[in-house]
Amino acid sequence: MIKVFFYLSFVVMGVACFFAYQNNRAFAIARDSKATTHRTIKSELVAVNQVVADISAKNAEIGAVQKDADTEEERLKAHTVKISQLDSEAKRTAEDTDSKNKKLEELKAQLAKLPADVKPETLAEDLNKLKQSIAETQAGAEAKKKLVEAEGVKVEAAERDRSEIARKIDERKKSFDRNGLTARVVAVNNDWGFVVIDAGKSTGITEDTKLLVTRGTQTVGKLSIMAVEGNRTVANILTDTLANGVLPAPGDRVILENLVQ
Repeated sequence: MIKVFFYLSFVVMGVACFFAYQNNRAFAIARDSKATTHRTIKSELVAVNQVVADISAKNAEIGAVQKDADTEEERLKAHTVKISQLDSEAKRTAEDTDSKNKKLEELKAQLAKLPADVKPETLAEDLNKLKQSIAETQAGAEAKKKLVEAEGVKVEAAERDRSEIARKIDERKKSFDRNGLTARVVAVNNDWGFVVIDAGKSTGITEDTKLLVTRGTQTVGKLSIMAVEGNRTVANILTDTLANGVLPAPGDRVILENLVQ
């Protein structure tokens, strides 16, 4: 009987050792899997933080360019006001010249009506003064005209600068829109290894664009574009980039692999 108990105890101890070994092994596998998951999450958080930093930098650049555009706009308004003032002065000068010419014609008519025995010394002196005044007025009008032409050249230059700044702002906005791509996977064909996403040429995607498929904070894998349409893109799944054998699924987010600089 003692031998039977001894054998039974030996068998129980063996079974206990076996289950203890199995439990330790399962615990080690779970611990390693958890550590791997933590490392992946940490890596993805670093990547997301970098994307946020890059977008913030782009926003700062757009703000600086917009400030330059506002400054050029103010300069353009100032030039426009100055040209308007010069135009008004030129009109007043022309009106003054017309008035003096009219008065000169009246004086000539009066001189023609004077009797032969009357000496118009005073009238001649007034006439000479009036001619001198007209000449000075005309010279002033020419000077104002040259100022108007010079301001016109400045306005054209300011308008060109403003157009260039507007073009740069538009290019920055397009780059920002591309960098903020938030497309989604709408269909997956695992048999043929491709996906369809709901973004295309209308959002700046080209055949050379590099895309990533993400799910939450995890990167599922990379895509290689096959065809791009207006608002649809078909891309191959790069199986060697899939994380732990996870496959893309409808609803997964698609972002740019590299931001546009």
